[in-house]
Amino acid sequence: MDSIPTKILIRTPNWLGDLVMSTGFLRAVLETFPDSQVDIILKSGFETLPIPHRGEIILFDKNKDSAGKFGKSLRHKNYDCFYVLPPSFSSAWMAFQSKIPKRIGYAGEYRSFLLTSAKKHEIRPGSQHLLKEYLGLLSNDLDMGNYAPRLEVKHDWVKEQLDSCAFKIPEKFVVFTPGTIYGPSKQWPVEHFRELGKQLHKAFGYTILLLGTIDDVESGTKIAHNHDWIHNYCGKTTLAQLLAILTKAQLLVGNDSGSMHLMAALQRPQIAVFGSTSPTWTGPINANATVMSSNLTCSPCFSRTCRFGHYDCLTQINPENILAEVQKHLSKVY
Repeated sequence: MDSIPTKILIRTPNWLGDLVMSTGFLRAVLETFPDSQVDIILKSGFETLPIPHRGEIILFDKNKDSAGKFGKSLRHKNYDCFYVLPPSFSSAWMAFQSKIPKRIGYAGEYRSFLLTSAKKHEIRPGSQHLLKEYLGLLSNDLDMGNYAPRLEVKHDWVKEQLDSCAFKIPEKFVVFTPGTIYGPSKQWPVEHFRELGKQLHKAFGYTILLLGTIDDVESGTKIAHNHDWIHNYCGKTTLAQLLAILTKAQLLVGNDSGSMHLMAALQRPQIAVFGSTSPTWTGPINANATVMSSNLTCSPCFSRTCRFGHYDCLTQINPENILAEVQKHLSKVY
């Protein structure tokens, strides 16, 4: 970039996990341009999270605005530079319609003519961490280790969120997050979660909280059935409350999902279960994380469902394997 931009706009990712991973890129931009205004476009619903920026949060709801119309609404704001993190055509179309002079993103999806700087991937997408891909839009020389995803939460904010919960948070507890929006190829079996909950409680006596969206209520009901030490709170928290609860949890056990990345950004202890997706690409950047995967010849396949119908990449990670890692984490003092 030839001159230092006065006003920067960043289109952040639509998926919660990708958004959290992009906080490393946002921190890098803030550090690279310490005197610039750095505004961010957030998917509506994510505004309660402490996403790094230096300026305005602009909400985008695709159900209310088209990408093109939204882009046109940005023309009067006099931005110098627009970083486009999502890989979709529509996000580049938004940037194009904004007429912001410098529009930076990756090529692909017929986006090149919409961007003034359409970067080609140095290596095949998915073969390096997604955060490294984001950082590449700023500089290929940035060390991912210096820009790990972070969410800075303040004590008073956490207390406010916990006080607003409809249930009381126990003093010591472990969180299970059995859901994932992507599909069943990323979901560790409900029966495995249930068995792990039984073994974990027997070994440590911990209360287990099940957290997730309204779509996870049924899974949570099955896991908690006849286990009074397991509480199904799926669908009963806001995103901000979920984050606040994770700051207090002794451990998170969950799938490759948005909640997994929230815990990683807090640098809290976690066990992340991977099925069809790749830890190389979207694994937690967290020294307190353990990643569990089967490393089968058919995985990662990145499919939403198993083309063979067996889901071996998930079923072969048994509760005993996870419990062994749980014991390692809970024996430490964090």
